[in-house]
Amino acid sequence: MTATPEQRVGAEVIANFTGIPSSTIIKLAQQRRIPATKIGRRWRFSVSRVDQWIKEREEANLCRSPHQESVIKSQRIASNAVKRGGLKSSFQASDTDAAYAQMMRGKQRSGLNN
Repeated sequence: MTATPEQRVGAEVIANFTGIPSSTIIKLAQQRRIPATKIGRRWRFSVSRVDQWIKEREEANLCRSPHQESVIKSQRIASNAVKRGGLKSSFQASDTDAAYAQMMRGKQRSGLNN
């Protein structure tokens, strides 16, 4: 089936259009990360809106540095934690080093480090 830009199509057509598995397309729709409308029990997509969404993503990805990506990822993690009612983890790499050093001191005191 060939879809016109204004036509609403199912996840299978968008999967063929984008090369992304239809299960992933549905997950993106459920997470509201891709433009979609749920009609009854099925997700429907506008080919033109999905195409525009892809172009916007491409432009955004071309303009980002690796540092910006890590900042965005941190913001997304914090945002998801707040949505779930929790707090963003304050765990740092230095915490691991401190825990390891404390463990080694304990082994040395008890004579386990031979």
